[in-house]
Amino acid sequence: MLQRECGLCTETIVPSAQLAFIGEANAQYYLEPPLHQVCAAYALQVCPVLHAAGERIEVALTASYTLAEDRITGVAADGALRRSVFPLGSPAVYHVAVLEFYLAFPDTPERHAAPTWLAQYAPKQLPAPTT
Repeated sequence: MLQRECGLCTETIVPSAQLAFIGEANAQYYLEPPLHQVCAAYALQVCPVLHAAGERIEVALTASYTLAEDRITGVAADGALRRSVFPLGSPAVYHVAVLEFYLAFPDTPERHAAPTWLAQYAPKQLPAPTT
C-alpha cells in the first residue's frame, strides 16, 4: 500500500491510472492493497469467496487514496482489543500503540456492485497466469 503496488500482481500502479479496491459494499476503508483494474477483474472471476458474495462486494475506483494506521492501544477486561486509527507515520504512536493494519481510504471513490462492474465496466483482457 505504501508504494502503490497492486495487491495481486505486485507491480506498481502508475500515478495516472485509476485503481480498484475490492471489499464490502460502502466500505469506508480497505485493509487490502489496491489493484490494477485488470487484476481486480481477474480476482473477481477466480476467487470463489468474492464470486459467491455477489452484490455484497463492490469495486471502488479511485485515482488516489489516503493511508492511516489501525493500532492496538490496549486490552479490555474481557480480552477484547482496544484500537484506534492514527494518521500515517504519526511519531507519537510508536510508544503507545502496536501497528495492526494499514488502512486505505479511497479519495472520492466511484462505487459499483462487483457483478455489475465485472459485466459492464471491467477490462476484458485478463492477466496471463504466472508460473
